[in-house]
Amino acid sequence: MIPYCILAIEDESDRAFMTELYLQYRRLMYQKIFQIVHDSWAAEDLMQATLESLINKVQELRTKDRDHLVNYIITACRNRSITYLRDQQRHPSVQFDESWDGEDTEHNRQAIEHHLTSEEDLAVLVRIWPKLDARSRWVLEGRYIYEKTPLELSKELGIKPSSFRMILSRARKNAYALLEEELDTEK
Repeated sequence: MIPYCILAIEDESDRAFMTELYLQYRRLMYQKIFQIVHDSWAAEDLMQATLESLINKVQELRTKDRDHLVNYIITACRNRSITYLRDQQRHPSVQFDESWDGEDTEHNRQAIEHHLTSEEDLAVLVRIWPKLDARSRWVLEGRYIYEKTPLELSKELGIKPSSFRMILSRARKNAYALLEEELDTEK
């Protein structure tokens, strides 16, 4: 599948050039980025960002021979990945969820969200994801992947926001229990 940033290029010859470049070097780009960041979701995002910067240099890329083009692409991927890691260390992520107004008193909430979002547990999360029931997956995807507000999700389910808060809490507990189980079997 061709990324939208390439499909949005107005000039047909530039679009064809970038499409060919993407199809030919996408695996190389992903591999180089993943070697540095070790996070598949971040690698996908960084690959898109790198493609956008390469699109801005399309005229320069056309003039390069194959070897120089490959080195340019690798360097762009490497630099984007290193910048990402540097920014991650400089600005630690902090979960800010103003929609709960501090009403959630569960003592495990921070630990559960930490497990769901930490990079080292993403591989485990990928393994346990199919084990979650469909409703828990839908709720967690909507809240943490699609970043919908609890109000939006409660409207989609046709329930009160306070009821949604309980459903989200149960889904997190289910995911946390499966994560703990998976981590215990790894030891």
